[in-house]
Amino acid sequence: MSLFAASTRAPRRILATEPCVSCSQKRMASDGWGMAPSSRRKEKGKRDVVFTPQQRAKLDSLNADYRAKIENSKLQRDKITKRVGELNAAERAFYCSTTMAAGEAMTHNQALFLGFWNKTTQENPRDPPLKSFREVFEAHQGTLHNFSLDDVYDLSFILRNKGGVGCAKTGRQIVNLCAELGHAEAVIQVVASALRQDATKPGIMKSRSVMMALDRLRAVAKTGNLRAMVMEANVARHANQTKRAITLYEQALDLIRNDDGTRTGDKYSRIRDELSSPWIELGFLHHTLGQNVAAMKAYVLGQEQDDPMAYFNLARLDFFMSGNQYTHDWLYNMTKAAASGHFRAAFDLGEYYANTHATPAEPQTPFLEKLGGFGAFLWKSNLNLNPKANIHHHDAFASEPELRIKLAEQWLKIARNNYYLRANITLAELYLQKFIYPEGTLSKPLDPYGHSTEPNAIENPLFDPHKAQVMLTEVLTACLQISEAKSVSTTNAEYLHLARPWSYHVEVLEAVESSATLKDLKEQAEMIADAAGIDIYSTTGLAQGVPHLGTLRLHKGTRGEGLCEMLPSTEEQDEEKAAKRVE
Repeated sequence: MSLFAASTRAPRRILATEPCVSCSQKRMASDGWGMAPSSRRKEKGKRDVVFTPQQRAKLDSLNADYRAKIENSKLQRDKITKRVGELNAAERAFYCSTTMAAGEAMTHNQALFLGFWNKTTQENPRDPPLKSFREVFEAHQGTLHNFSLDDVYDLSFILRNKGGVGCAKTGRQIVNLCAELGHAEAVIQVVASALRQDATKPGIMKSRSVMMALDRLRAVAKTGNLRAMVMEANVARHANQTKRAITLYEQALDLIRNDDGTRTGDKYSRIRDELSSPWIELGFLHHTLGQNVAAMKAYVLGQEQDDPMAYFNLARLDFFMSGNQYTHDWLYNMTKAAASGHFRAAFDLGEYYANTHATPAEPQTPFLEKLGGFGAFLWKSNLNLNPKANIHHHDAFASEPELRIKLAEQWLKIARNNYYLRANITLAELYLQKFIYPEGTLSKPLDPYGHSTEPNAIENPLFDPHKAQVMLTEVLTACLQISEAKSVSTTNAEYLHLARPWSYHVEVLEAVESSATLKDLKEQAEMIADAAGIDIYSTTGLAQGVPHLGTLRLHKGTRGEGLCEMLPSTEEQDEEKAAKRVE
């Protein structure tokens, strides 16, 4: 083997020398030298492509059509830019090379900016992106009425959520460029994205672009931007700078505490999310450090802002501090959170009413004694009207097991209507228990056929295998839909779209979307279906937006002995009665 053949097996790190060696081999081969075997194999397979006149004519025709389409597209875009008046949705979508949904969502000014920016970047591909972006924005800011950097930043959401794959990339680029121009919310989102990616891309927080974004974030936080202050604290907590994070969270809380309603802010300051509620992160941080009293104080400020999450976390903290015992404070805070629509609070309340007995009623006061104390009651100066002190009235309202189990069903339905899948599992168990008990109904083994011999067993007024079948169908449908959405989606927006309706509330989806959780829910649903002999298939009664996928699973018990097979549904009974009347 020649010396040149050995040189072609160089490591990949010096791959840049290979074309030079290959050229030398060809030149030496033409001078009479032998060519390396690897190059001979490459050259052997090459053939000059010769087209027939018909093929050449067809290629020329295709090229001419392609050039004509490009010219026609340019003419239409030029016609749109010269048009007087606002563009319609179809024109906006065509001018910006995006989808019809994105064209409907964006404004006339946003479409003009995006279309002209795309044209500028195509005509000057070597210009730095920030330079062309700034020039186009400043030109449109001077000519368009009420056009600001907020409009450009909002355009990124339209492109990412309603545009195609290429539009999503453009949307992310707009966020980064807006951040470099100093847009406060864009800076916050760039840092937030880096925090989320740090788990899968170690070292991203040390990259030049993120370090520059952190410098801008600190500058924005010094202006009194609450969301920037909370994000700066999140960065400190992520870097294990606990004391600095607590200090920054406290500064954000002081800003909220001292706000008399005159504090001004941009339109993004009205967003209600984790960046507008620093008491949640601060309370959790104090709790992890064992400082439960400080955590409670942080959550109390959240209660003053009427934040359901603060009520929910304070209830869980109270449950922990009381030794896993239910208290009136727990019931009050959890009820406030559930009444505000918090899915997990509604779920916990449902389990509470299903598994606990009613608070013993106070002894009845004789009527004459009540009448005698009525005057003193009227003159009493310090009537206790604190809802925390009177929450036991709500708890005692359902004093009997039948009433408490119905109250549990209503709270669980709220969680189910928010598409929380664990509520479906609990409701299915509730509908399949032949008997209920004064205490611990859901902790009893599943007894759909009524084999229990306990003396305190009470017939369940909610027993309905067909309702349980609907709950289990929703669980298996969700497991299939979410798993498929995770496997085929290329963007987060596409994933949320395919995972509907369970993605209507992102925090609910995040609670069940992991592969382990979906597998656990699927196994629970199948186990309950086999225990009760229930076939899982799409039927009437599914929640709004749940797709009908047909038959999903047949139970593995004896055919003909399943509960739904032995007990006809209410609709079937009504049809039979109607048929008998006709006869």
